[in-house]
Amino acid sequence: MKIALFLLLFSTVTLAEIQTEISGNAEIQGRHSWNNENAQNDYFQTWDEEDFYLGYGNLNGKASAGDSTFEANIFVRHSRSDLYEGKFAAVRFFNFPEKLVARDIFKLQHVHENSETRDEVILNKFFYQWENNEARFHIGRLYINYGLGEIFNPINPFNQPTGLTSISQIAQGNDGLDFVLFSSETHKIEFYLLGDKRIENYEGQIDRTLWVHGEIQFTGNLELDYVLGEDEDRNKIGSQVSYQLGDNLLFFQGLYQTPLLTRKNSRNLVDILLGYDRQMTNKWHLRVESGYQKINPTTNLLLVGDRFLPSEYFVALANQYEIHPLWKISGTFINDIKSGFTYGLARLTFSFIENAEGEIFGYSPMFHGDRAENVAQKLVTQDLGLTARYFF
Repeated sequence: MKIALFLLLFSTVTLAEIQTEISGNAEIQGRHSWNNENAQNDYFQTWDEEDFYLGYGNLNGKASAGDSTFEANIFVRHSRSDLYEGKFAAVRFFNFPEKLVARDIFKLQHVHENSETRDEVILNKFFYQWENNEARFHIGRLYINYGLGEIFNPINPFNQPTGLTSISQIAQGNDGLDFVLFSSETHKIEFYLLGDKRIENYEGQIDRTLWVHGEIQFTGNLELDYVLGEDEDRNKIGSQVSYQLGDNLLFFQGLYQTPLLTRKNSRNLVDILLGYDRQMTNKWHLRVESGYQKINPTTNLLLVGDRFLPSEYFVALANQYEIHPLWKISGTFINDIKSGFTYGLARLTFSFIENAEGEIFGYSPMFHGDRAENVAQKLVTQDLGLTARYFF
C-alpha cells in the first residue's frame, strides 16, 4: 500500500513537471497563372491560362521534462488544379519544395495525386532531445537550420531556402541523430549521422551522411561556420564567414564537393555565395545575394528537385518596406548573369486580425534565358495570387 502510494505521488510530481506546447499555422492560396510561348512550343507545356488552389498547415507539439524533450510536427498540404491532369511542370514550382524530408529512412508520409488534386500528410519532424550545459543530443527526424542564405544557402544541404517561393512556413526533415558539443563559450560543434533510403526506393541499403558543422565566435562581430563530411556519395567541405558592422551584415559561403565516390567520370561541384544585409532605415530593409552554382549534370533540372530556379551565376536584390505597422511591401529580383534569365516577385502583406495576415503576390519571368541546360528557367509562369494565413 505504501509502495503504491509512493508511486502515485511520484507519478503526480513527474506529470506536474512536464511542460507542453502546441503551435502551428494554416494557410490558403489561390493564384491565376499564364504560361509562356517557349514552354508551350519547345517543352510540350500545352496550356495557356489556369487556376491553382493550395492549402497547407503545420501542427507542432512539444513536451519537456527536466533535460528531456519530445517534439513532433505534422505537415498537411492539399492542392487542386486542372494542370495535374497533364502532369505539367508548373505544379512542381507551385508546390516547391515538394521534398519535405531531405534524408529519409522512415518514410512516414502519405502522398496521393490524381488528375485534379494532390494530397500530402507528412510527419516531417519527430525527435527525442537530451540537453545539459555542455552538450545536446537528438535522435529521430530533425530540422537542421544554419547558414545565412535566404535565396541560396550552399553550406546547408539539409533544408532548402524558400526566398523565391510562395510557401514560406515549411522546413525539411532529416532522419538520423546529432550530437552537439559546446566546447567553449565561443565554439560549438555538431556531429550528424543521417541516412537515406529514398535513393534505393526504400529498399536495400541506407545511403549514409556523416557531417560536422561548427560555429566559432571570434569576436562580437566576426563568426566562422565550417562544414565537412560525406553526403549523397560525395565528400564535401565548406565554410561561412560573417561580419556584423553596425546595421551592416556581410557574409561569404563556399562549398567544395568531390566527384561521386561510386561513379567514374563524374565532376566535382563548387558553390559560392556573397551576401549583404542592412536595415537601411527603421522601415526599409535591404538584402543582396550573389553567387555561383556549378551545374550538376546528374540532376534532372526539369524536375525542380533540390533547387528552385537553378542558375549558374546569379545576383539577387531583395527589398522590404513597412508602409504602416500593419502593411509592408517587398520585392525581389534575381538575374542569371550567364543565361540572361531574370525573375521578379512582389508581395503586399497586411495584418487584419491578431495572429492573421493576408498577402497579394505576383511572380513574373522578365526573360527566360537562352541556355538549353537550364530548362527550369524556361518553364516558370506569370502568376497573380492571394494568400490568407493564421498562426496559433
